[in-house]
Amino acid sequence: MSAVWIAAAVVTAVWMLALLAQLGDVATLFIDSRTARDRDVPGRIGRERVNQIFWVVPLVVVLALAIGVGVDRASLLIFGFGTTGLGSLLVLGIAVMVVAAGGLALAAVAVTDRHSYSALRRELRELEGDRLTDLQVAAFRARLSEVDARYRDRVRPRRVLLTRAGVVRVVPVVIGLALIAIASVAAAADPSSRYAGYVALSVFAPVVSAMFGALGVRLALSSNKAWARVYARQRVDILTILGALDRSSRKGVAGLGDRVARALQILREQQPQ
Repeated sequence: MSAVWIAAAVVTAVWMLALLAQLGDVATLFIDSRTARDRDVPGRIGRERVNQIFWVVPLVVVLALAIGVGVDRASLLIFGFGTTGLGSLLVLGIAVMVVAAGGLALAAVAVTDRHSYSALRRELRELEGDRLTDLQVAAFRARLSEVDARYRDRVRPRRVLLTRAGVVRVVPVVIGLALIAIASVAAAADPSSRYAGYVALSVFAPVVSAMFGALGVRLALSSNKAWARVYARQRVDILTILGALDRSSRKGVAGLGDRVARALQILREQQPQ
């Protein structure tokens, strides 16, 4: 195989990885659009939208392929060539890779998210019935403003293509076009009957990527619309609780004035004449 065909094979592998990311994006967006509901699990503050960790899907696929190839190479080194030391090192490297990738995926899934409407509402509900100071209520309102700014950008339709997932929807199309170009150059520089259908098949790469990209944008808009309604309900609950806490912080304690006056009178009576 000549260098140009090797380059074409590398670009094909990169496009397939990008396609896996697109599949993860579309699958997680479909789940988000169908599961947009107000969830409030006590004792847990986690991610509400699966699309935030869409990259876990291609990571799992690549990891599975790497494990299969690695185990095959390790068994060949150990049982085929008798190089036990090199094969053992390869197995050890695979184990380290599995542990590292699994830890990364677990950390991404289980990470807490305290800057959300549901987390703020849960914290405020725990304080219902308590008396807060004006500064505490103001701090909660400031946190609400931060959450508002965060989610306002997240649900804007014009921001769909400006997110990290939006890049995933566009880049594979560009890689697919590059694949057509390099396959055409390879076919012209080194024509071979073995790769006759490669150029024809490469034409479908940007088409498939464009289809998944358009589907991802459509699902993202649908998901954002559904979650915007959920966020609006959560925000109304937060404002209601904040209003009650604000009123309780401004309310005077019953009988406080009489008790203070009585204490001052006792102090005056105890002073020497």
